[in-house]
Amino acid sequence: MKTLLVTVDSLRHDHFEYMPNTLTFLDMNHNRAFAPSTATIGSFPGIIGGEFANGAGLTGTSIATRFDEYSVGLTTNHLLSEEYGYDEGFDVFNSPKGGGDSIKDKAAIYLTRGSFAYRLASWGWSHYQRLTNLSGDVEKSFRSAEKIISQFDSEIDNREEWFGWLHFMEPHHPYDPDGSEMSRAQAQRLTRKVLAGSGGESDQERVRELYRLEVAELDKKLDMLWKAIPDDTRVVFCADHGELLGEDGMWGHPGEMRPELLRVPFGTKNAPEIGGVVSLLDVPSILLGSEYGLGELDRDVAFATYGVKKAAMNANNIATDKGVISFDSNEPTEDPSLERALDRFEPGSVVKEDALKEDLEDLGYA
Repeated sequence: MKTLLVTVDSLRHDHFEYMPNTLTFLDMNHNRAFAPSTATIGSFPGIIGGEFANGAGLTGTSIATRFDEYSVGLTTNHLLSEEYGYDEGFDVFNSPKGGGDSIKDKAAIYLTRGSFAYRLASWGWSHYQRLTNLSGDVEKSFRSAEKIISQFDSEIDNREEWFGWLHFMEPHHPYDPDGSEMSRAQAQRLTRKVLAGSGGESDQERVRELYRLEVAELDKKLDMLWKAIPDDTRVVFCADHGELLGEDGMWGHPGEMRPELLRVPFGTKNAPEIGGVVSLLDVPSILLGSEYGLGELDRDVAFATYGVKKAAMNANNIATDKGVISFDSNEPTEDPSLERALDRFEPGSVVKEDALKEDLEDLGYA
């Protein structure tokens, strides 16, 4: 059997429409799919282990251990490295190495997003980037999708059966697409400026356009992958969380229980039938064709957590401690059953300091 999991960092549900090649390739596009957290470190224990996060890294058993076939894991985010346990079960695993021992690493977790110290650190990093970029353009922020796809193609060449997991960082910020009229250095500086809380509406709209270009360019690159793999490959495609693009003055993926962050693109090919609501905890079950961990093949409610915050989502609404919001109207509504489900939900929680550390790493401080 050939099985492939493709995950994308920070991809908004409402930008899936800018990926026509991927939408055409997939058999099913599941419109009510939800992340178990608002950040990578909180979502991937569910995607890979079928469990809610309980600290930093994979604490459950990797789905890769359930495949007897040759297995390849290629990620572009150091939070998904061996350091966090994500190499478990893979014959070949490649990921950026995480840090954690530098002064910047240790200081980062104490800076609250939006605080004066955080803004000062953001300004310092942006100023440093401006100085180092004066001599010319800079490289892509992360290992490119082309390189990941090329390596994966080489790894599975001439193999009849395999399991693969590919994680792409496009369109994670800083948004620096190849096709922008701006240089890569300019795009990175502008993105960091806006995410740090500076810049006017014209700057913000340019950053939104950079994000859209990142999504569209990734789709063109993924088309190479879709054309290369055999037609009978079982595929699950999803984002680990969404992204805020200025809603209520917020950018990136802070720990807010919002639809823009929790509702994610999700599609399958040659996969078993599943219900109308999907949690990313269900990914291992869909890959295997049988329930795994806390995953389900037919669920009515999905849950999410970040620190002490939590949310419950069904096909129509999202419930948080702020009330219930309709997905269709984005207006307050009533859903007593969903609110009761939220009250009963008590998972292990994402360690807030770890998620804050990721936020700072996004801006380059760790």
